[in-house]
Amino acid sequence: MTGRATSTGDGLAPGRPGPAVIAHAAGNTVQSTRDAIADVADFLEVDLFVHRGRFEARHERRMYPFPVLFEKWYLKWAPRSPFSLVDLLRESAGKVRIFLDLKNGGEAAGTLVREALDAVPGAALVASSQHWPILRAVERACPGIDLFYSIDVQAKLDLMLSVAGRDMRPRGVSCNHHLLTPARISRLHEAGLQVVCWTVDDMDRARELIAWGVDGITTHRVREVRAMLRERP
Repeated sequence: MTGRATSTGDGLAPGRPGPAVIAHAAGNTVQSTRDAIADVADFLEVDLFVHRGRFEARHERRMYPFPVLFEKWYLKWAPRSPFSLVDLLRESAGKVRIFLDLKNGGEAAGTLVREALDAVPGAALVASSQHWPILRAVERACPGIDLFYSIDVQAKLDLMLSVAGRDMRPRGVSCNHHLLTPARISRLHEAGLQVVCWTVDDMDRARELIAWGVDGITTHRVREVRAMLRERP
């Protein structure tokens, strides 16, 4: 399709067989970053919240005004010095690419991505978010960065398919795997979009999605998915 935003490469994982393997939330701490690099992930996903004018890498939300992070099933103290995007880019430089999952921030998120890229020249990353206006702010601050519109519900997938011919910003979508079918993947590909699916930890489901032609799989089981790809004919 003409006009689609250009990518940093022909595929998400140039030179490797099959889709890119994206380590879910692996960029949130230094140890998980090192573990995913050792597991030969193609990308490390990092969850980024803007808090007090800077990025914090964490999957949990904050319980304001207390220094507490929470998920549905646990609470924990917030670290005094959270892992930052600059920390992650420095730790991963030359080893693996980064898949941003931007949780909030608007224009501030775009500015902070720009500052991180300026601090670590040559860093390789793409940006995704379920809040698509954030990605427009990132594009303004970082022209040429690959954008992946994140899709968690059917209504968003329908919207993406309806505007794919007019919105030339995204390089692809990062989609809840439960929403994907062979026909939907084909429609997204026909629109010039790459398809990343999340979060896939069942190996039978991973095989199915690979057979359907997804371009990336976000998973906690990087080693198993990598082994599966090596075994494919």
